[in-house]
Amino acid sequence: MRAWLQEWKRRLRPDRARVPVFYDEPYRLPFARLDAHHGLEPRQVDFTTGYLLEAGIVRATDIHRPRPVSYAQLARVHDAAYLESLEAPETLASIFAVEPSVVPVDTVLDTVRRICGGTLEAARLALCTRRPAVNMAGGFHHAAPDHGGGFCVLNDIAVAITTLRQEGFGGSVAVLDLDAHPSDGTAACLSGDPHVWVGSLSGSDWGLVPGADEVLLARGCGDAEYLAALEALLERMPRAELAFVIAGGDVLRGDRFGLLGLSLKGARRRDLAVARALHRVPSVWLPGGGYHAEAWKVFVGSVLVLDERGHEPIQERFDPRGMLARHPSPLKALERQQAWEAITLEDLEGALGYADPGRPRLLGHYTEQSLEYALFRSGVGPSLERLGYGPPRVSVDVSAAGERLQLLGHAHGREHVLMDCVLSRQRVEGADVLFVDKLLLPQPRAAASPPVEEGEGAREVLEMLRFMAQRLGLRGVFFPPAESSLPGAPQARCG
Repeated sequence: MRAWLQEWKRRLRPDRARVPVFYDEPYRLPFARLDAHHGLEPRQVDFTTGYLLEAGIVRATDIHRPRPVSYAQLARVHDAAYLESLEAPETLASIFAVEPSVVPVDTVLDTVRRICGGTLEAARLALCTRRPAVNMAGGFHHAAPDHGGGFCVLNDIAVAITTLRQEGFGGSVAVLDLDAHPSDGTAACLSGDPHVWVGSLSGSDWGLVPGADEVLLARGCGDAEYLAALEALLERMPRAELAFVIAGGDVLRGDRFGLLGLSLKGARRRDLAVARALHRVPSVWLPGGGYHAEAWKVFVGSVLVLDERGHEPIQERFDPRGMLARHPSPLKALERQQAWEAITLEDLEGALGYADPGRPRLLGHYTEQSLEYALFRSGVGPSLERLGYGPPRVSVDVSAAGERLQLLGHAHGREHVLMDCVLSRQRVEGADVLFVDKLLLPQPRAAASPPVEEGEGAREVLEMLRFMAQRLGLRGVFFPPAESSLPGAPQARCG
């Protein structure tokens, strides 16, 4: 169909359902030098989102801000030992190929957990509307149950599918991986689900990928050869009740790591073919990788296809870096300003999430993210919800006055302090222990429902402290006499 006819059809249906988009400002990778070292632009998600907003393809009301997935949801896919290792900057540094000294652990884990949440919530919405939904980041297909790699920490697609299964969705799922690299991690994570098909076109030979319909293309494969291979893969794809599409931007000719040779027009034709094949199938579209200066344009094309504007060209004059210089957040780019406002380098780095990796850790070890994992492992989160509070939030304050840990939860429209203590490492009776001072334990609200057992909440918090001590290599937890009368507290050191 000619482009002008497609455009008039679109104008005659101005109130049609628009493509929902999941995005938030923390989506950007919190590394300032990935582009110099690896050709990966850490603001690429902002380039794409900013263009879609400025061009009017996506409105602010089309954007949904997701919540991070929980550690309970992650634990259905990833091994406990691997999740625990993520608190070490060395683990994340190896995944992103950077120095451990530049890794802001909490910021990175919040980013990837939030992106995983976007993929999950997009899948839920797609199933409800029976239409496509878009997550502006994601497609972390190299993350396996016990390790990450290739800039992929957590496997968002596998987390979404296993969570949907837990919630009762039993339908067939197709994962169409059109990133330029094999779908090794996704296939490994989903190998136990017989109702998931993984199909992939890639330009890198990483050996056999068990559990995937993996097609290896010739190096430099161009548009015609690629599209022919795609048509064959789509013919083999079984009919699904939900689909995930990694519309990788690393398929472009000249991509640093992709090794294929598509043009921007070829990538658009790829997405048009996939959209036709998935007609009336709920689908989640993800950008995958891209290590080319124009990689962000590939996913813009994907969204245009889903918005029935597949033949619309991308404006050549759009300057994504200029947009971010004017407005560090694409969402703020909607607020047109009359005059340009200068910003400092410190302002820009703060807005881009380049947090100080030297932020103090509780007891020299625990970040807020790793404490959230301790909450999950010890059962504190579910227990506090039974006490009548929402999911807890961790607050850490390391100062000369001591190392303070608080758990906070919402009830009746405000935040309550549920646990408050000062922690330290001390030697007591010849043993190195976790010394707990000034301990306040959670109490049930009067309106807690269902009724809770005596000591519930306190037991789980104490179990969390034992778990923390064990991770630090300490013999146990010690409560001074003033604290030992608290419900559930031991009278002395506990192993």
